Amino acid sequence: MREEAGNTKEDRTTVLVANAQKQNWWNSLTPEQRKLISNIAIWTGISLAAAITIFFGVRFVKKRIANHEKGKTFGDDKWATWADQIHNAIKNDGVWFGTDEKALRKALIAIPSKQDYEKVEKSYRKQFNANMSEAIRKDLSTTEYDEMLVIINSKPLKAKDAGVPIYDPIGWAKRLNAAFNYQTWGFLWGTDIEAIRAVVLEMPSRQAYLDTEEAYQAEYGVSLWTDIKGDLSPAEILEFAELIEQKPYK
Repeated sequence: MREEAGNTKEDRTTVLVANAQKQNWWNSLTPEQRKLISNIAIWTGISLAAAITIFFGVRFVKKRIANHEKGKTFGDDKWATWADQIHNAIKNDGVWFGTDEKALRKALIAIPSKQDYEKVEKSYRKQFNANMSEAIRKDLSTTEYDEMLVIINSKPLKAKDAGVPIYDPIGWAKRLNAAFNYQTWGFLWGTDIEAIRAVVLEMPSRQAYLDTEEAYQAEYGVSLWTDIKGDLSPAEILEFAELIEQKPYK
């Protein structure tokens, strides 16, 4: 049977909203919050007061979960700590805008395996109610994201294999190329010397560098040394060469 005019769920909710608007607490809500509460009442057929209870109840539970997860960063929960570090790098209150790529890179490198990365993602979701991988992707340029993605993909699958040193010439070559073709704000190009330094420090030997040179040539059709000379200053080239020379041959 059809509901009589003026007695539909929408009509009843309109009346309730009109009454609520007379209250200061309703006007203190954001337009998005008022719309969501009204929709909850319409969709479920409950009173506006009940919809408000549900809305703030869910928010309270989410906040308790986030605070509980956030509290772990002060203890031994390394996954919560890494999630917090990644969030801080993305939010980066220390500058006017932009991500702290150095801090983000450091946190991602510290995560020992893909299995650990998944746990960090879960902790991030609990703390900040957001998808960590999506937040990283949205806040970086294409070249920055490519570098971070290679760092993640180069990790062993299981945490039990985390102690095994990374030997990934192809991954290093891709990260170096991304550093040479560094792009900020979607239109400014340059070289990310911090990203280059991080790659070189990961290489365990001079042989690892030679293997990376070979992978770079195969992947991009240009010599790695050519790009180094073309993109770095004389002082940076010297630093780069010294870091390689300090490593054992194998």
